[in-house]
Amino acid sequence: MLLETLTALNQAGTEALLTTCKLNVTSREVSLVREGRRSYPSLVTLRVKGAPLQLVHLGCDEQLLEKLSARTEDGSDTAGLDLLAGSFLSCLLDNFDDRNPRGDMEPCETGSVTLHTRGLRTFQFRLDTGQGQLFFLAEAPSRAEMAIAKGSDFLTSMESIYLPDNWLGSQGFDDSEAMDNFVAFLRKTESDIYLETPTGDGTATMNSGFLVQSRELGGRPVLILVTDFTEPASGVPAPGSIIKASVGVGDRSMDFDLHYLAPLAHELTPGTELPCAMFSPPSAVTISQRRRAFRVPLSQEVEVELESVSQGSGASAGEIILGQLADLSFSGARIIADHSRLCSCFQKDGRVICRMNFPDRDDSLEVMGVIRRSTAGPAGRNDWQDEIGLEFLISPGGDRTALDYIRQFVLGLQRSKLAQRLQVTGT
Repeated sequence: MLLETLTALNQAGTEALLTTCKLNVTSREVSLVREGRRSYPSLVTLRVKGAPLQLVHLGCDEQLLEKLSARTEDGSDTAGLDLLAGSFLSCLLDNFDDRNPRGDMEPCETGSVTLHTRGLRTFQFRLDTGQGQLFFLAEAPSRAEMAIAKGSDFLTSMESIYLPDNWLGSQGFDDSEAMDNFVAFLRKTESDIYLETPTGDGTATMNSGFLVQSRELGGRPVLILVTDFTEPASGVPAPGSIIKASVGVGDRSMDFDLHYLAPLAHELTPGTELPCAMFSPPSAVTISQRRRAFRVPLSQEVEVELESVSQGSGASAGEIILGQLADLSFSGARIIADHSRLCSCFQKDGRVICRMNFPDRDDSLEVMGVIRRSTAGPAGRNDWQDEIGLEFLISPGGDRTALDYIRQFVLGLQRSKLAQRLQVTGT
């Protein structure tokens, strides 16, 4: 599904340039975008529903803007870019017509426009026409992410087919058949693989990728991961380096070593290549808990208010978002908010005041927290949502009392779930 989405984006850009400007693409480049900020001279944001995409950010350089403005009645830059974006959106929806997709465009922005990216399956396309460049950026959800959003049993089925029967209760596995099945699981689910990449100075950075192909090369099996090792500051391993890799499956972390072999390019369509790296398959998998404390899902609705906090003085900065508690542990929580792109103060490492409204309390429970993860993901077939992973902090005031309440609440949920399992087993 992920490769099909990227192919659809590539085709939409090519067709839009030809339809709007009568321009053919002379060269093209696809790059992976890391977490951080990206600036563009002009931008139109496309919102898509009913397709495996959420947002597409589309822009062009000054030369293409001039070409576009000459084709509009009023000769304005924004009208020309809107015209191109409308054609792009129409072509993109045609590529997803079996899903009954819909889409709309936000008003064009000109000047220096900054985007915040989470760097997870975030791709930027650059199409060169010889008379200017079109570029667009999108985050492509994986099959695993879409399955979680739809509440389907796809992942459960894949786990039962490809992972060992007792994998949840084991500390790992290393037999050859189990390892082959594990590789098949990664490929079919398009799971995010996190790679701890040495930078050469004794430190390491975290890259991400996904398995696009497993094959034999020179008589030995190799894995092809879509990832990018071209930025020295982000880690460029030497051939033969051991890369620590991990994949999250539910509340478990599956950790393994990969031997890096060489960079590689995977052909998406003729003339379009994805940045990849080639590895030897892992020989063993270690299974561990993903968090310091297990999180338990909530069976009742708990409304949450997050208020940003100034990093300097600790005083409130006044920005507030509302959401609901998805799961909870002794040390943190996962919070879901209605999708509206979060402002910079709710990004990773931002400090917040978290107020939780539990049904059995008359007042809000207030704790201090730091954002460890801030992402946008699908919530269903047509809806998207923001998710915030929060780690609680112990600070002066009432936080200790609040954390004690959270601890007792989590223990109560765990006891309730254990009792239900015992009743089922007894029956």
